[in-house]
Amino acid sequence: MTTLELLQKLVAFPTHESDGMKRCAHFLSSELRDAGFNVVIDELNNVYGTKEFAGREEPFLINAHFDTVPPSTRWKRDPLRVSTEGDRLYGLGTSDAKGGITAILLALKELKDCRFKKLEVLFANYEDNAAELNGARWLGTPFFLAHNKLEAKSGINVEGTVQGDRFMVSLGCGGRVAFDIEVIGREAHTAEPSWRTLGRNAIYDTIKVIEALRRMPPAKMTIDDSTVYTDVNVSTIHGGTVLNVVPGECKIECERRVLPNENWENVKMQVENSLRVLRDIEFKVHYYPPQRSYLIDRSDPIVELIVSSVQHTLGYTPKFRAESGRTDSGYFNELAGIKTVILGPGEGITVEHKPDEYTSARKIEEFTRIMHQMLNSQGA
Repeated sequence: MTTLELLQKLVAFPTHESDGMKRCAHFLSSELRDAGFNVVIDELNNVYGTKEFAGREEPFLINAHFDTVPPSTRWKRDPLRVSTEGDRLYGLGTSDAKGGITAILLALKELKDCRFKKLEVLFANYEDNAAELNGARWLGTPFFLAHNKLEAKSGINVEGTVQGDRFMVSLGCGGRVAFDIEVIGREAHTAEPSWRTLGRNAIYDTIKVIEALRRMPPAKMTIDDSTVYTDVNVSTIHGGTVLNVVPGECKIECERRVLPNENWENVKMQVENSLRVLRDIEFKVHYYPPQRSYLIDRSDPIVELIVSSVQHTLGYTPKFRAESGRTDSGYFNELAGIKTVILGPGEGITVEHKPDEYTSARKIEEFTRIMHQMLNSQGA
């Protein structure tokens, strides 16, 4: 199959739905088997393939996710059909991350000799979504790592890192301080004047909580010429019962991303400090399990291999950056001790999760060549 044909097949699967995820998982399994891999599919439709080679270097991990967010009603094109306009390929998941998966599969099918003695390929599901299984809520990669042990000590997480028509190498990704705040008021009838004397509007108090959170200072991090920013975000709000009752409670869900140059505990302390001014409001804060950031040293062998592969393939030295968002690489680093560099076609968050998402046909083809150069025993 050509690059376009393979991408068209991947995009046609509605991988924001469970049936589409399952069918796509079996398609990916078939493609890996055609490339000589032994493949298993787990309960969350994560696809894991392994293949041994005569290479001398330690086992290596290749990871990308194939689920997508649901398409919004603002798409002007058919989200499940790849459409072309010049070099651009439009379709749901073309950038995040089915364009990268297309390049991976094409490179693996061409690969005869490998520098690594074993390749482990994990096409993860439930990265953009989550699943309920046996009473627990899971993301795909943490579920896989909780039930399997990988041999690789280094690897590549394929996500979009193109900026200004050039590949950049991401040395790490952000974590997240995720929390919810339950604000407690007092229910009462809304008829005048009882709501002023008998009730306390929890939604009004929640506004004050939000205002306090928004006073938290934003954060930024610069590597080479790339600067990333992050700030606290109030993501959801739920409150009140019916029109004629003063709301007795209101709940907000929030997050503050943790940049790779920050510490999770310090960011959590910033959240708590911002809330200390709220002395006349009753509320409870619940923190979700830590998701920590990480950063790999640019002199690490896996970084040097990827940089030299880009240099040899495209003739330029890629610059470095870090991701403010979180990718599966964070789980590999934290849960499995695998040093994971982020690289791939697509322009990252500038086009992902937006109507009429697209990627570059040329960048997919370039990344296919980079992957082959990186893996080939005669490569960089």
